[in-house]
Amino acid sequence: MNGIIPPLHGVSAFASNEDPIMGNGPIYYWGNTAPDGDAAPWAQSQIGTEYTYVSTTGTVRKYMKVKNDGLDDDWLNTSGVIRQKVLYSQFTDGGAAVGTKTLTEQIPAGAWVRQTLLHNVTGFAGNVSATLTVGDGTDVDRYNTGTPSVFATAVAIDMGVPSGTKIHVTAATVTLTVTASADFTAVNAGAMTVSIFYDM
Repeated sequence: MNGIIPPLHGVSAFASNEDPIMGNGPIYYWGNTAPDGDAAPWAQSQIGTEYTYVSTTGTVRKYMKVKNDGLDDDWLNTSGVIRQKVLYSQFTDGGAAVGTKTLTEQIPAGAWVRQTLLHNVTGFAGNVSATLTVGDGTDVDRYNTGTPSVFATAVAIDMGVPSGTKIHVTAATVTLTVTASADFTAVNAGAMTVSIFYDM
């Protein structure tokens, strides 16, 4: 491999495959800037070039260049993971047993959600139990099955197969709902990192 392309506007690049007959081949980019189809280095990239976007919150999206029209939709989002750490203090107290929190990143239109996982769970203590559902603000458990407990500290929790519609015809905002045994106001601890994996 040769032909390193220098970083541009928060974008780094890996080497391209240059063939003496075929010319420049696809390359691999990574960075924290969304693809811009009519700007460098996006417009000059070859079809088949791949790009990994990593946000400051930990969200990761993979893109591939599928056409050369100099437009943003030259770059197809092929898969991704929404990842965000949340604290109990960031939840909105619903006035009873329930607290809710919306995630910063949306699940994009066209996404097919595969799995939701929790990592580095610090138990939501203060009552005698606490359960979590992951939904879209309308379907409270669209992205999980059942009501997994988040009362105890755990390294990881599998939230099960999504129980709602996996395909997204429009973008969706993710809503976490923690239900305590009594009053959510009594919850005095709790944290977790939520990861939602999807394909396009």
